[in-house]
Amino acid sequence: MGYAIVTGTCFGCQEFFGYNPHKVPSIPVNGVRQAICRDCVGIVQGNQRRDKLPVTEIHPQAYEPIHESEL
Repeated sequence: MGYAIVTGTCFGCQEFFGYNPHKVPSIPVNGVRQAICRDCVGIVQGNQRRDKLPVTEIHPQAYEPIHESEL
């Protein structure tokens, strides 16, 4: 029994971070979903609230390891 975490660069701030690929918030860029870090999601949420748009929710496990059976 094991766990894994995907690592990559946030599309928004270019910082390296770890995430669960099935739960992490992402944005479409040229038709491809790009993962974004918790800090950048916070910025997006603030903009959404300001503009009275639906707010992107962060799954509680978005930045946690994923069980190997879910890969």
